[in-house]
Amino acid sequence: MRLTSSMKTPAFIHSLLVSTLLAPALPAAGVPDLTTVMEAAAPGLKLRGTVMAVETREGQTTFPTWHYKNEPDATDFWPASTIKLFTAIASMERLHALGLPLETTLTFERREGPGPWVLDCARSMPEMLSEVWRRSSNEDYTLLLRFNGLDYLNSQFLIPERGFTHSALMRGYWSARPYLYKPAERQRITLRAQDGRMEFVDHQWGGHSWSAGRGATVIDSRTGNMASTRDLADCLRRLVFHDLIPESERFRISPEMISFLLHGGNGFTGLETKDPDSGPLAWEGGKEIFPQARYYHKVGLISNEVLELAVVDDRAQSGKAWIFCLRAGTGKEKVMVDLCRAVLTELKKDS
Repeated sequence: MRLTSSMKTPAFIHSLLVSTLLAPALPAAGVPDLTTVMEAAAPGLKLRGTVMAVETREGQTTFPTWHYKNEPDATDFWPASTIKLFTAIASMERLHALGLPLETTLTFERREGPGPWVLDCARSMPEMLSEVWRRSSNEDYTLLLRFNGLDYLNSQFLIPERGFTHSALMRGYWSARPYLYKPAERQRITLRAQDGRMEFVDHQWGGHSWSAGRGATVIDSRTGNMASTRDLADCLRRLVFHDLIPESERFRISPEMISFLLHGGNGFTGLETKDPDSGPLAWEGGKEIFPQARYYHKVGLISNEVLELAVVDDRAQSGKAWIFCLRAGTGKEKVMVDLCRAVLTELKKDS
């Protein structure tokens, strides 16, 4: 599955195909493809996967892409915690659109019917984002979902024009107060920046099932979360390689926000793997193959699903970098470590 394409497509056409991701790329002739590599590493399991290479030539960066079974848009799996990346980026975009900085505190209130506003909690944006990465906090993910609201997320962010062709979010991952998000309740979020600036977000779900409209089949067709491995990998591509992609593809956030999402800072955690004990399955599988690479990742794990969404950035050593999202129908982390090792071993042959 070497990621050097044998296609001689003119550069501008190749860039268009890659940036819009309209069709899956094919593995080079005579080389094991992603399907073969993954099935050999995890035989008998239901699998899904997307791998992107990062190739820069003459100042132009392209992202040749491979998919398990050449099926980029499959959503027949539960994406678990990988979709927390969506709410993190969407929250940064909304904060930026409101003209507020990263250092902003959000106060959450709710109201049912004509009743009074009920105060639930207050959290800073850096704290919520950091906890989503550090311990995959279900409470903070649910608050970020609650901040944005289902209708805004699914009609303004998770849309094809923004790179999401088969994704929808309809449920939080926490079922108790004060973090619980009941979409039928009216939500009011007060945002206060450290410099005194203040904004308000007020919303209530309109009742439309975005998941059902986009073909969700797992957990519940009306309230299930869904994503394809292509959507997940492309989301991470747009974040990590923000400076290398066209402006039209970039997330609408400040350089400070991008840096914080990737690296954290001031005691907060980012996507970059710095603590080997924090569950980086891609790092565990690849540390002996690309020992000097920088790893960025978001794992997803439940009883019958394990996913790893990661970037392996080895540009400082080999000049290569890759993005991948791998999924296996099992709750065993070791299976994903083995999958990451197998895929990265194949990629190593081309570095």
